[in-house]
Amino acid sequence: MFFTLLLLAQQGAPPPCVPEPLQAEEIVVTATGFPESELDLPYSIDILNQQWLRTRARTLPESLQTLPGIMVQKTAYGQSSPFLRGFTGFRTRMLIDGIPLNHAAMREGPNQYWSTIDSLTVERLEIVRGPSSVLYGSDAIGGTVNAITRRAKVGGHGFEMSGSNFTRFSSAESSWTERLETSMHQGEQWGFLAGATMSRFGDLRAGSGTLPETGYEEGGGDFRFDRYFANSVEWTFAGQTFRQANVPRTHKTIFAVPYAGTSVGSELQRDQDQIRDLLYSRVRWDSQGGWMNDGEITLSFQRHAEDRDRLRSGGRRDLQGFELFDWGLTARFQSEQKKSGIWSWGAELHQQNADSFRNNFTNGVFTGSAIQGAIGDNASYRSVEAYAQDELFVTDHFSVIPGLRFSSFSFSADRVDNPEPTGPAVLSLSDNWTNLAASLRSVVYLSEQTTVYCGLSQGFRAPNISDLTALDATSAVETPTPGLDPEHFLQAEVGSKGTNGALHWQVSAYHTVIRNMIVQSPTGALIGGTPEVQKSNVGDGWVRGLELSGDYSLDQGWSVFLSASWMDGKVDQVTLPSGTITREPLTRLMPLQATSGLRWQSSNQKTWVEGWAWAMDNQDKLALRDITDTSRIPGGGTPGFTILGISGGVQLTDNMVWTLSLENLTDRDYRVHGSGVNGPGFNAVTTLDLSF
Repeated sequence: MFFTLLLLAQQGAPPPCVPEPLQAEEIVVTATGFPESELDLPYSIDILNQQWLRTRARTLPESLQTLPGIMVQKTAYGQSSPFLRGFTGFRTRMLIDGIPLNHAAMREGPNQYWSTIDSLTVERLEIVRGPSSVLYGSDAIGGTVNAITRRAKVGGHGFEMSGSNFTRFSSAESSWTERLETSMHQGEQWGFLAGATMSRFGDLRAGSGTLPETGYEEGGGDFRFDRYFANSVEWTFAGQTFRQANVPRTHKTIFAVPYAGTSVGSELQRDQDQIRDLLYSRVRWDSQGGWMNDGEITLSFQRHAEDRDRLRSGGRRDLQGFELFDWGLTARFQSEQKKSGIWSWGAELHQQNADSFRNNFTNGVFTGSAIQGAIGDNASYRSVEAYAQDELFVTDHFSVIPGLRFSSFSFSADRVDNPEPTGPAVLSLSDNWTNLAASLRSVVYLSEQTTVYCGLSQGFRAPNISDLTALDATSAVETPTPGLDPEHFLQAEVGSKGTNGALHWQVSAYHTVIRNMIVQSPTGALIGGTPEVQKSNVGDGWVRGLELSGDYSLDQGWSVFLSASWMDGKVDQVTLPSGTITREPLTRLMPLQATSGLRWQSSNQKTWVEGWAWAMDNQDKLALRDITDTSRIPGGGTPGFTILGISGGVQLTDNMVWTLSLENLTDRDYRVHGSGVNGPGFNAVTTLDLSF
């Protein structure tokens, strides 16, 4: 949905009501691993800058809400999961300064992990649609998103120090977000930035009224130190911590408010705590010549931990969770220009170790511990990967980018609950896989500011700890499933982007072939009132779509914008207990979506206002699992909606910017397809950004 937007007066650019126009000088890191002009890249790309992210939405996932080809599903108000070209969760790749947020315990379908990134720490968000497995390995199927964090500005000759305060208030959930920040630097030698963010969200008021048990709290802290040496060498040491406390998953409880006939849950409470910690050290350089002309070597440590507190009838309560540690080492290099092109190459190693638990209680009395929690206990997951990619200019107007990646994975878990009634109660599992993925893309330069691109890209995903050992009841009951194979994808894409006078555009069409995807098929049984599913590699199918976005500048500060996307897809699924395989719609398929609006900005660029509309069509194409997910998806599908709003802002002084957005002017009751919570009703959102 739309949220407050910030005046870009300082940069002399239009307010970010839509992605900034695609221009040749826009620099992108994520598509090749090193900075390159966006126009030179054969991918569909969006870039969200710091001003957009500071006021565009409550959370980082919600900042993607209206971009073409993306649907942001909300299982709970604090658990948003973007779908990129039909895929979400562990089939999309989220990076923080190039370091994967994805981990081996990440579960199937929508999950909350992207919500553990504080958007106020991000300088720019780069979105690359489609498979990127050559550069980023397993999981990079629907797309890759890279959050490039902010750093202290440097310059001058002496020591300088500054600070800032950012405040956001929203009426729909009576929420406050506050960020305090300090920055210091010593000339051009080093810079240090540190900050802390705290947010409190009350119960959400939708168009139908207040939704009880939807509020929660979250907060985090971060720092980044950058040391600059001679010869274009720099060293970075950075850290982040983020906490979500008591985030309710209301749609599974008795507090759920039906929407268009959705069912009410039976649980008395289901709350989740989430923790993410990240530390990394990186050395990078550029313009050194040879095969390592540019490069970076990164050592990272990341910790993911979550706890779920579930209270059911009869005094039954269970506490479960896991803790995962991820050690990573990544080396990326790029050669100088050669007759054979510009070569990008590197290697990546990750060692992940996880423990899980589940403790059961009845009427407050401890009744025992389970063999495992949501994933197998005492588990490990290792990946060793290497890649090479070449950017070759065949002529002045035509380039090709071939690439290849080799990956090896190994998995083990010492304590896994045996789903079979016979045999030992505790299983010890292990497995390993290898994969070779390729990509071939090309760019044709029609003019200095217009390109046409096309390509074929393979994607793959190796089974993770959750696939193989999950024993959990989310929207469905999963049981451990050893012996699963990797998933494979192949996407063909053609598109164009560029600038022609006052018009900026991007358009693309794609078709993805799906093979051996792991699907969850309902067995027809209910366990504790939740449908049971069975996992298998039966999922062959396809997904295809069209995406476009554009911005046209009129005169006297007026401009119009439009973005739209359409998607369709089907994948093989199993009807149980008969075992019949049928080809049904892809789960939670994004409906037709469009955004449009009219914007005005004053000649001195210190005041702006805009009116906008965001629309989604109804979605009645449902997977077999969607049909059983009655607490989130209405019978027959999710109704469409149109949301209207007015936004504006003003730069009050050189160091103060104020914005106000009036959203959902008609107080429409609506829900994004597949979500467990409705969108906000009429909502007044205001921000104040102070620097000192």
